[in-house]
Amino acid sequence: MYLNKIKKVDFEKKISSIGFFIIDTKISSGKMHGQANNIKPIGYVTISSENVTGISEIYASTYISHGIKSIYEYMDFVFKNKTLKDASEIFDNFSIPFVSRNGLFKACFGSLENAFYDLCAKLEDKPLYQIFGSKKDFPKIYASGGSVICSKEEIEKESLEVEDSGFQGYKIRVGLQGWDEDQGRIQAMGDSSLVKMVDAINGTRFPAWNLDDVEEKIPFLESQNIYWLEEPLYPDEYKDHAKLQDKCSFHIAAGEAYSGYGEFKNLIDIGKIDIIQFDACHSGGISLCKKVSEYAEKNKRKNAIHVWGSSVAINTNFHMAIALGNIDFLEKPLIELEIDDKLNNEFVDLNSLKNIILEKPGIGIEINDFKEIETSTNFGFEYRW
Repeated sequence: MYLNKIKKVDFEKKISSIGFFIIDTKISSGKMHGQANNIKPIGYVTISSENVTGISEIYASTYISHGIKSIYEYMDFVFKNKTLKDASEIFDNFSIPFVSRNGLFKACFGSLENAFYDLCAKLEDKPLYQIFGSKKDFPKIYASGGSVICSKEEIEKESLEVEDSGFQGYKIRVGLQGWDEDQGRIQAMGDSSLVKMVDAINGTRFPAWNLDDVEEKIPFLESQNIYWLEEPLYPDEYKDHAKLQDKCSFHIAAGEAYSGYGEFKNLIDIGKIDIIQFDACHSGGISLCKKVSEYAEKNKRKNAIHVWGSSVAINTNFHMAIALGNIDFLEKPLIELEIDDKLNNEFVDLNSLKNIILEKPGIGIEINDFKEIETSTNFGFEYRW
């Protein structure tokens, strides 16, 4: 693990518990497709030692919110009453055949590792990024909006607001309304100073585009001067990703659907795309993302960070971006969630985001911030295309 800056923590302290809970939060502004009753379920994992608790978010909970509880019950069994030193060794060496290399278990385990880092940073009374090394440059941040259900008029309005807010890029989604409509929606992003990204979300929607489908769209996309086309193909199509990258002048970006080092290594070695996207709350934790980012950089690829959750996910990935220092772009969702207002982490502007995150221990959010917030026992709000 990457704990080289921790000097004051007593690693003989014992872990008292691993916890997991779900919040069904209202989407208070912005448009999102696929969430029943405009509600997004978000899962949080905790790890406690004495009276201090580290916290992280697990991205998969949007899709199977209550389906991952038993994994964290198992992790409570593994870590409870272990010392912090024992826990760090477990994170370094944990291996279960057929289970822990990638997939849902890896994503859950990585999110627990994030919470462990948050715990250690709070025990050290440092912001999270500082336990990984010295402060790095802030990444470029792009605004992630343009839901597949947005009209071209709504995208035009949103793009102007994004530029006025000081973001350096803007991303919209395509694939629901038909290609003729989507062309108009892409054009609605305009000729601003913003870097333009298009997300085809083929890791989420069905049916996905095939290589021929995307090749037909290349001339138009090149005419729009986009920076990247994200998830243009189904995630399993490594070789077709490579063929596509060879055929277009813009970047191909992918990675949010993957977890575990092997999947990302295949994306780089076989997929050969330009931009590798990972998420500390899904890909397998901060340590794994660091390893992936170094391998991508070694192979002359750019790194980008995916974020699609509450302020817990945003803060965790922001700290990771600063600590890694080799990030091209960090995603900031434009949707606003009721949970963030209740946590007093509502997004205001880029400068406040940077300042708020950097001045508090850990990721800047405490478990006590959740004490007045109702947890969920409901099924039915999970994302469905």
